[in-house]
Amino acid sequence: MAPYWLSQPWSGDPWTSLDQLHRGLDELFGRGAPLATRRTSAFPPVNLYETPDAYVLTAELPGLRSEDLEVSIERNRVTLRGQRAIDHPADASVHRAERRAGSFRRTLELPMDVDADKAEAAHRSGVLMLRVPKHEAAQPRRIAVQAS
Repeated sequence: MAPYWLSQPWSGDPWTSLDQLHRGLDELFGRGAPLATRRTSAFPPVNLYETPDAYVLTAELPGLRSEDLEVSIERNRVTLRGQRAIDHPADASVHRAERRAGSFRRTLELPMDVDADKAEAAHRSGVLMLRVPKHEAAQPRRIAVQAS
């Protein structure tokens, strides 16, 4: 399995890709904070946490409509795809463009297989919330102990 920083798609910006590589090498050689605790320039920014029965992913997607977003799950990989339109007129003179526009794809690997058929997604106020139940075989089981 490739490290996170190698599995990211080409951003089209060599400086962003070089920065991701640099941070990944720092993590590989034990310099700096772990990658999971750092800010990243990947889009969309996400949080991922685990509950006893599911994984929950939230992603910031300001200005994106639900119909412009695609979520897919294959085994233990969640992929977010979408298209964000440029939000200024074609004849405008742009002085600063810090918000990304265009298509994006972000894939995250979960620690174990999940039950994709029972996944639920909601997109409200520019935030996607995806709840993906763990596969039944991966969930903890309570075993009754019999007295002898």
